[in-house]
Amino acid sequence: MRTLLLATTLALATAANVYAASPAKPAAQTAASQQQVLIDVRTPEEFADGHLQGAQLLPVDRIAQDIAARVPDKHTPIQLYCRSGRRSAQALDTLKALGYTRLQNLGGLEDASHSSQRPIVR
Repeated sequence: MRTLLLATTLALATAANVYAASPAKPAAQTAASQQQVLIDVRTPEEFADGHLQGAQLLPVDRIAQDIAARVPDKHTPIQLYCRSGRRSAQALDTLKALGYTRLQNLGGLEDASHSSQRPIVR
């Protein structure tokens, strides 16, 4: 019993030292990388006609130039949608080529509303 207690104490002390020596991400960085971003890649006119609640407009023809300013952490989860899914697939390929890692194509507006459980704002 004494040996088991000693072994457990040593294991816990070692684990505590390993944890303490591990560099931790700052809390703000961790929170930012976990906060999901929803991007509508359609035109401003299409966005004005109706978009998902909480979505940011970033047209597919501007995504490569403007994404770093909107989403600097390339590990932030990003969901994309458009009218049919074609432009959001194109945007996903562009972001993947830029090094973004957590991407999801929600397809068209109606499908995106259903899968994300977000209402369409008109």
